[in-house]
Amino acid sequence: MSRFSATIWGARGSIAAPAGPNREFGSDTSCVEVTCGKRTIILDAGTGIVGCGRKLYEAHVNDLDILLTHCHFDHIMGLPFVIPLYKDHVTARIFAGHLDAGTSCRKMVERFMCPPYFPVTPKQFAAKIDYRNFSPPETLDLGDGIAVRTVKLNHPNGAVGYRIDYAGRSLCYVTDTEHVPGQPDKGILDLIEDADVMIYDTTYTDETFERHVGFGHSTWQEGVRLSEAAGIRQLVLFHHDVLHTDETLEALEREAQARFAGAIAARTGLTIEVGADNIPV
Repeated sequence: MSRFSATIWGARGSIAAPAGPNREFGSDTSCVEVTCGKRTIILDAGTGIVGCGRKLYEAHVNDLDILLTHCHFDHIMGLPFVIPLYKDHVTARIFAGHLDAGTSCRKMVERFMCPPYFPVTPKQFAAKIDYRNFSPPETLDLGDGIAVRTVKLNHPNGAVGYRIDYAGRSLCYVTDTEHVPGQPDKGILDLIEDADVMIYDTTYTDETFERHVGFGHSTWQEGVRLSEAAGIRQLVLFHHDVLHTDETLEALEREAQARFAGAIAARTGLTIEVGADNIPV
């Protein structure tokens, strides 16, 4: 069976967390490396992509697909530090589907990587990069039997959720989305139906959610409700609040597992075999 796995390189939201009290769950912002057979897909380019890029360079991975949920800093700030993008033997495709008319994935990267904000511009990337724009609910055909379904998410300035289908298995990445209590998001439910794994925005809890309405994030309880409604097997709590220490996240993980046996909190270095019977810790 072809390998289909996801490795967490960064699970924090908003800003990287101090390393001291966060050694188990990690301090880097959003980045997930997905392996589909011989193909590599990277979900988001937060600070976690720096370590991911170093690993891929050392492993001589020369072809990449980078799928961005949106371009808030915590999801793109690692992009200028991805070693393979500076190598002329590398081919990469960078996707964005949340941008308004009149802008593009290429323009967004050019605006982000320019003086006086950053001294290195995309012109210094040596890799062959194809910047691709799309509009949800478009399905992206990445080749080699990899299909990526997309959906709009409820987040300031827009965001995109992804479902990767490969070899009869499926992984959903639904982060940076705000739910409406009592009104499950139909677009998300359609996207995640019967998926093996869902990585979901669990920045808050139901108890703390009310005072953060409008911030564009969700709760582990809503993740459980969606998982139960859609038949999800494994729920990965993601986009951890920067103030949540290892101790806090361990407690939240226990609460989630008491409600949904297939729940686990994302931590840097965790690898999930999509379609496996159990989630490794």
